[in-house]
Amino acid sequence: MVPWLPQIGLDFTLRLDGLAWMFAGLVLGIGALVVLYARYYLSQQDSAHRFYCYLLLFMGAMLGMVLSGNLLLLMIFWEMTSISSFLLIGFWSHRQDAREGARMALVITGGGGLALLGGVLLIGRIVGSFELDVVLAGGERIRASALYPYALFLVLAGIFTKSAQFPFHFWLPHAMAAPTPVSAYLHSATMVKAGVFLLARFWPVL
Repeated sequence: MVPWLPQIGLDFTLRLDGLAWMFAGLVLGIGALVVLYARYYLSQQDSAHRFYCYLLLFMGAMLGMVLSGNLLLLMIFWEMTSISSFLLIGFWSHRQDAREGARMALVITGGGGLALLGGVLLIGRIVGSFELDVVLAGGERIRASALYPYALFLVLAGIFTKSAQFPFHFWLPHAMAAPTPVSAYLHSATMVKAGVFLLARFWPVL
C-alpha cells in the first residue's frame, strides 16, 4: 500500500487474489490476441498509432481496475475504461454511427459510474474506510446499516450499465460500429465483464 491522498482515504493498493489473477489473465491474454489481429485488420488509411494508444489505455485501465485494493482507486480505473472505450468505439470518427455509438456508450456507462461512485461513498461511510480488505470484512456491518439499500441500488446500477443489462442494454448494439477488434475486446471479453467482476468482488457484502 502506498499512501496517495490519505485525506480522502485514497491509497494505491493492489489486491492480488484468485479473482484478480483470473481477470488479469483474461485482460492480458485476449488483449494480446486482439493487438496481433488488429495488425492485419487495420487499413493503411487508419491511424494505427492512435488505435494502439487507445487500446493500450483501455487495457491498462481494465488491468488497474481488477487489481485495485482500494475502492476509490477502483473508481478511477472504472471511469478510465468508460473514457477509453468512448475513444475506441468512435475510432472511425468520420462515420456517424460510430460517433453516435460512442456518445451513447459514454453517457450510459458514465452515468452508471456516477451511481457506482455514490454507492462506494456510502459503503466507505458505513465502514469508515475505502480499503477493500476492510470493506469485505465488514459485510455484516454494511448489511445492518440503514444506508445499505441505497448503496446496494447504486452499486447494482453501476454494474448493470457497464454490463449492458436490461434496462441499460440498448447502448451495446450501437457500439458495434467500432472496428471489429474493438467490439471483440470491449464487449465480448473485458468491458462487459467488468460488471461481472465487480459483482463477484462485492458479493461478500451484498
